[in-house]
Amino acid sequence: MLTTLGYKLSDAEPHYALDGSIAVTGSLVQWLRDNLGMISTPEEIETLAKTVDDNGGAYFVPAFSGLFAPNWRSDARDALVGLVRFVDKGHIYRAALEATAFQTRKVLDAVDADSGVPLTELKVDRA
Repeated sequence: MLTTLGYKLSDAEPHYALDGSIAVTGSLVQWLRDNLGMISTPEEIETLAKTVDDNGGAYFVPAFSGLFAPNWRSDARDALVGLVRFVDKGHIYRAALEATAFQTRKVLDAVDADSGVPLTELKVDRA
């Protein structure tokens, strides 16, 4: 996790925040659209992911530009694992959406571990 200045008012002590950058989850959806032609618009992915009950054991590790928080591995590369014969597009769409949730969970766990304070509120920036 990265420590960043949260705010400082006048002469009071500064308050800090933990920053956990997650990259590639949005561009994973773009990749499915632009590079593979699996969807026409990003909005389609949720509807198509709902065509299956689970991910069928397929998992994405979105790391086109490495893994960000909390792993910080610039040498990591994207992976799609767990493919078996019955996995179809719906499972892949669902795995892509779940990748965001899994990465977010890892960051939340790292915040709790690094701060020692249970997280009660989360603010998200789409930068």
